Amino acid sequence: MGSAARGEGVFAVSDIDFVALVSMNPDAHQRDMIASDAKKLTLDHQCVSRVDLEVEIKGRVKPVREFTFRTDSICIWGADDYSSAQTRMSNTALAKLTTPDFNGLISGYKQQLKGSMNGGDLGRLGRSAGKDLLKCFRKYLILYRGIYRKSANDIHGQLMLCYPDHGETFNCLLRIYDQPVDRKEELLQILKMAQASYEMLDKAST
Repeated sequence: MGSAARGEGVFAVSDIDFVALVSMNPDAHQRDMIASDAKKLTLDHQCVSRVDLEVEIKGRVKPVREFTFRTDSICIWGADDYSSAQTRMSNTALAKLTTPDFNGLISGYKQQLKGSMNGGDLGRLGRSAGKDLLKCFRKYLILYRGIYRKSANDIHGQLMLCYPDHGETFNCLLRIYDQPVDRKEELLQILKMAQASYEMLDKAST
């Protein structure tokens, strides 16, 4: 699922996400084997930044993950239970389903930045923060413009068109998604900018 499934992955930058739908919960040994395989595949295939291997239990998949399976994935083996189904919902329901917890993300990022991080860790954190926070701002596009976009670049482009007053914030979020951050202070400043923009847009929409 994700950018690779859409054909939008960036060579050596994007990761690739595989999810196995299984009928029984893997035991600890099986999960360790999966994690080990993921590390080996990451080393063997440097055309992607990381290979993620995940497992979901049939009948216990969260609604937001099911939505991703229906709209942002391809089936490469086995029965395809999702991508052929149409998905219809209101703008409000879509925004609620697909918008991460902004305050929880900010708090989590700040907590991580208090610890020891090497350059690679900081770059990965910045990339996650850029994409996830752009998805938080996407809720305004969904609720008030009827626009839903999947990729960080597409979300950024629509936000710049619809909310140009916050363009500096959106540009910074896309930059840390596209380019590694090498200083904690820079990432903390961008998180502060994102908080201010989010609060202003929240006030303007109420």
